[in-house]
Amino acid sequence: MYTRLWLVASIALLLSACVTVDPAEENYEAASKINVQLGIGYLQQNNMVLASEKLTKALKQNPKSAAAHNAYAMLQDRLLQKEKAEKHFKIATELDPANSQAANNYGAFLCRSNREAESEAYFLLALENPLYSTPEFAYTNAALCLIQIKEIDRAKIYLRKALAANSNFPVALITSAELFFDDQNFKSTKILMQHYHRVAKPTAKSLWLAIRADLDIGDTLNAEDLARRLREDFPLSDEYAAWLELQ
Repeated sequence: MYTRLWLVASIALLLSACVTVDPAEENYEAASKINVQLGIGYLQQNNMVLASEKLTKALKQNPKSAAAHNAYAMLQDRLLQKEKAEKHFKIATELDPANSQAANNYGAFLCRSNREAESEAYFLLALENPLYSTPEFAYTNAALCLIQIKEIDRAKIYLRKALAANSNFPVALITSAELFFDDQNFKSTKILMQHYHRVAKPTAKSLWLAIRADLDIGDTLNAEDLARRLREDFPLSDEYAAWLELQ
């Protein structure tokens, strides 16, 4: 199973610049930014009550803030209020088409709603901004969405672009490794998983993928080393149970 799509929830990334002329209006916009920061912080802590309070206030203080609409949409998505989430994701991208985080998040929302054909346009919109600081997110999300509809060749193109943007991005590394494994290119799988384990904390899923690649290559010693790590760190996992079945 491939990794779920990434929504950007970073406080720093959600804030967008604004131009003001009226001092009172400027105060409201500044207050809205602060409440967006607080709301996202609470969202990251899974405190939905306080997140809702702060983000609702942020929207009232500045209804034209793409950052506030984006954050509020993420909250509604978490609360499974899909119609509200879509409404505010769409408003965010219309208010500020250069807000790459909002475009990426809306694309991810559409893809998870099985609207893959619509989602790609928003990932591409995110990537139009030359100042987008994390293009690997949108490239990887586009790939994951294409994998859902079995467009593997196009997904691989996006994954290569993701790794060109950030060669250490774990989601792109493991997803690429999974595709190589499906193609029975076990050496490339091994190389990518070695890289993955240098930049990310091993999971049961990542260790099991690396073990299977090693077994198919014939590197049983390394497979056994990884299996020991799997046993020590994830003794109750399905992946370790699968390893035991091979013994």
